[in-house]
Amino acid sequence: MQNSLQKSFKQTSDITVALGWAQERLGDLSGPGMFVSEANAERFIEAFITEDSFSFTMDSGFIYGHAYGPNPHIDPRWEKCAVAFSNFGPKFGHLEIANQFDTYGIATEIIPGFETIEELTDEVLIKKILDEHAPTSSTYPGNPEIVQWGCVRNESGEISAIGALVRWSSGAYVISSVATIESERGKGFATELAKRFISVTNQLGVKTLGLGVSHKNIAAIAAYKKAGMSEIAQFTNYLKPGFQNK
Repeated sequence: MQNSLQKSFKQTSDITVALGWAQERLGDLSGPGMFVSEANAERFIEAFITEDSFSFTMDSGFIYGHAYGPNPHIDPRWEKCAVAFSNFGPKFGHLEIANQFDTYGIATEIIPGFETIEELTDEVLIKKILDEHAPTSSTYPGNPEIVQWGCVRNESGEISAIGALVRWSSGAYVISSVATIESERGKGFATELAKRFISVTNQLGVKTLGLGVSHKNIAAIAAYKKAGMSEIAQFTNYLKPGFQNK
């Protein structure tokens, strides 16, 4: 088996070839397309394909890898790697396990009854809600990748959930920093927010919408599934010993 994998091993620094390999192995709605594309080709370094796996290396201010399948090539340059096959245990090559997150995606459409979203522009209020109800959020006001902040309200007109529509440097559109007011959780507001963003991105001409969520956040995952989103991959982050995430 090892000899077979070695014979089938290929590598490329051509991003067009790399994206073709990713589609061949993983399909149209896949992790690589969320993180690297022609739009941020300057960040792409190299991709690798084996008989049953795919991996790539990019510059994200540090050397960042992604790996898919049971036998991916491990680039010794990686300082951090998101691995979509979860059976490697505490070590992955020269890297050590850190945490887990999942990615979800959907082919956008206009969902009847959820065609629009209320835009939220009060950055002080947004920060307050994130600090109080989602303090580990990855996106805060001022991030240049933000397209817009949106919110949904309860029957009393009070804000119940907020989130950001973000366009990454890859060109991928994702929902980020979803925060549901603690007293409003479990009432379907995160699902409503996701549905409204799905409709809005469709009207922008965007074909797919994705998001990342902690593997432990069962409630959020259930909400996104109710909005029609499907799992793309379950990732385990591995870090080089001593690496500080930038």
